[in-house]
Amino acid sequence: MRSVLCLPFVLLTAASISLAASPDIPETHLLQSRAVSAGEREILIDGRRVGSIVLAGSRRTLETDSARIVVDESRKPVAPDRPYPRRVVSVGRIEPGGPAIRQEYTLLAPAAPLHVEGLGLQLATDEPGFNEEEHAELRAWLEEQGLVADTAGFEELHCAEAGRDLTVWYEISGKRVDGSLTRGSSMQPQARFDSLLHAVEQGWKIHHQRLGEKGSLWYHRKSLELVDTLRDVTEGEDDPELRSYHCGCYGYGIASDWATLGKSRLYHVEVEWVDHWVAMGLFVGWEWRDAFPWIGIGERERAKRLARRVKVYRLTDARGDLFAEVAIQFSPDPPLGKLGPATYAVRVSGLDGEMEPLAQIEHAPEGIVVQLDSPRGAAATAGEDRARWLTSLERLDQLLAAMPTQVLRGDGVRDSHLGEIETTLDWIRLILEPSEDHLADVVSEIDGLTAISKVEALLGSGGARFLADPSELPLPPGRHSESSGRSACNLRPE
Repeated sequence: MRSVLCLPFVLLTAASISLAASPDIPETHLLQSRAVSAGEREILIDGRRVGSIVLAGSRRTLETDSARIVVDESRKPVAPDRPYPRRVVSVGRIEPGGPAIRQEYTLLAPAAPLHVEGLGLQLATDEPGFNEEEHAELRAWLEEQGLVADTAGFEELHCAEAGRDLTVWYEISGKRVDGSLTRGSSMQPQARFDSLLHAVEQGWKIHHQRLGEKGSLWYHRKSLELVDTLRDVTEGEDDPELRSYHCGCYGYGIASDWATLGKSRLYHVEVEWVDHWVAMGLFVGWEWRDAFPWIGIGERERAKRLARRVKVYRLTDARGDLFAEVAIQFSPDPPLGKLGPATYAVRVSGLDGEMEPLAQIEHAPEGIVVQLDSPRGAAATAGEDRARWLTSLERLDQLLAAMPTQVLRGDGVRDSHLGEIETTLDWIRLILEPSEDHLADVVSEIDGLTAISKVEALLGSGGARFLADPSELPLPPGRHSESSGRSACNLRPE
């Protein structure tokens, strides 16, 4: 789950911006979130305290001069005799008497770090001893989480979803199904989200090989491609749906090979990794060196995970032409098992079609620094300058909404940095304008009520470049209970 509150402070800078119309426009603008005590953080703008966030159990409370915002979360097992699946409910409210936002979903399994996500299971159809060590490591990790060291219950859940064996923990790790969002007192959802399976004519689409055992160089675990879906359910039969197709290989969630909006719009979120070949284990080198190829002998598992850090996210249109990118520079020697400090350079396509800077973001243990670039052209007044800065902030927010797989399912525990950056922006926007939509973005990690409109705005000026023939789009995703296929599970007794 994302959380901005784990960061000591947040610093936002932008050339010539101001929150209030004034002839004296400052060259920098500072926003900070810093710890006051173990359970409280204060928010400052240009050194002036504008609010504080208090953590008390499962409640987060934001206090500002003009509003009090409360977000409560509960996690309860669906069945009293089993820890999973759990029903997760978050409710945010602007007080007193303000609107409420409610999000809920079923969590099938706990989310896991990368090295656990990639662990395979020992299946009933495997030869004795095959994949035994990985499965034992997975069971040990479950025990560390306070759960029974047995995957049988999760295998049963996955069988109901997919109609086939759970082969890699990635397929169920942190998987959210049957999600919905509502406004106010209405019990009728305005948005629904789910994690489904990529359907092809032959059944479910499978992806990528993983290193084998027992002397075999390769074996195919047939890990499934997943499809995160988000649907606006307020427009009847023409409800628009945002889909993000993605897969897992070598224990990593790669970018969205396909992202579709509605019945005709298509774009891609492609990834360039720091080093593909090292990720495959075909390397020799010292693990703390940043350049490839390395000289010497490195620790394979750590070096593999470091190499699979993202170098660039590239967003391309239906024709494969670039319209936005997020380039990342990491520390050559991050903490073991973590991403470490990173710099995100964000560029988007301008009105003239040329790529132009939008933001540069520093993510470090001591905090986050965001430098926003206003659209081209000098502002004549402070008011115009503020409007330009807010426009840049909105564009960055739209871009992150177009990358749901990357924000929720990236490196670290997927791209935890991007998640913290997006959460930071959500809190800042809520403080600047305590509106219902901004509250919804704080409550929902995937901006469930607003993401579709944001992606529509991001793609809207592109015209035909995002249009694709329906025959070129992937088939609609589904789950086993929605298909007529016979179950191919070989479940072991618990």
